[in-house]
Amino acid sequence: GFMRYTLGRTTLVGETLALSESPPVCAVLQRLWEEDGGGDESRLTVQCTGGDVSLPGAQSQDLHADVPVKDVAKQLYAFHDPQQPELTFMDLPTPVVKVYFPMVDLDEHTGPPRFVPGSHKLTARTDVPPPELEPPSVKAFCPAGSAIVMDMRIWHGGTCNRSLSVRPMLSVHYAGPEYDQNVLRDGGTIPFFGTPYWCYHEGALTWNRLQNLPPRVRHLCRNLCLEYPGTCHCAGCNVDVRPGRDALRTIGQPKGPWLCLSCWTRQRASFA
Repeated sequence: GFMRYTLGRTTLVGETLALSESPPVCAVLQRLWEEDGGGDESRLTVQCTGGDVSLPGAQSQDLHADVPVKDVAKQLYAFHDPQQPELTFMDLPTPVVKVYFPMVDLDEHTGPPRFVPGSHKLTARTDVPPPELEPPSVKAFCPAGSAIVMDMRIWHGGTCNRSLSVRPMLSVHYAGPEYDQNVLRDGGTIPFFGTPYWCYHEGALTWNRLQNLPPRVRHLCRNLCLEYPGTCHCAGCNVDVRPGRDALRTIGQPKGPWLCLSCWTRQRASFA
């Protein structure tokens, strides 16, 4: 939206990973998933980090969910329960969550995000309604340093930033104990669907950087290293690249060749 920016996946910035070991957040996530028999905190993992920024003058953002629309979701997630064929992946207890960490107080001036209570239970069957049909929502007022734990399916949107200050929020994406990113048919390679945020940012950490993290962060971020460290060649221009750091998978090919950021950007533009 106007005067709004996403920070993308910020996992390459090591300092953002420090947020992941927040004791209150990890305790909440442990409780969240323990009903599924997976509440052991040692089984939680970090997928990536990100963030959003609204500048002074930013207008209200349309409601949306951080998942594809229902018809795309049915095709994208490789899930089938033969005993309950009507059940979709979007009907399951949340397998991943996003946690926002506001860096400023969220009040009527800076513009907190708003959420439609209970809407995460509707996303599997109903797309987010247009602005003229927006249902009642609640605003997440909170002081700087708080944590907002969010089901990725919930309908939400930013509100107006009426202050004279930038309103930044960092985020950490966590995967629950039972989550397997192989459920994504595109392997997280199609940016238009937001699925990269459902995948581990593999290659964001080198082995040496991982080992230098605090023990708890190192454990949470254990899936952010590639099994084959080092460099390879861009499939487009043949330059040396570091997978996951300055190279991304070819769009639509989960195990496809790596492209340097320039070639990947050109490929993305070709879909416009």
